[in-house]
Amino acid sequence: MSRVNDIIENHDNLEQLFSIIKHYGVNAQFVTESLQKEFECRCGKGEEEQADLAYAKELVEDLKQFSARF
Repeated sequence: MSRVNDIIENHDNLEQLFSIIKHYGVNAQFVTESLQKEFECRCGKGEEEQADLAYAKELVEDLKQFSARF
């Protein structure tokens, strides 16, 4: 049950964070590019475990595709 609570709490925290981002008018392009750069940096340093690294690389690719829309 702890894992489920962690997932729910994380989603709630993200919703609250996005409320602040929206309030200050931060646009999606900026958020996407910032996340992409951070995950690329982490992938380049190899700080993540193997499974996390594969997940981060997949996320970076998705962010690149999303960013191409702007």
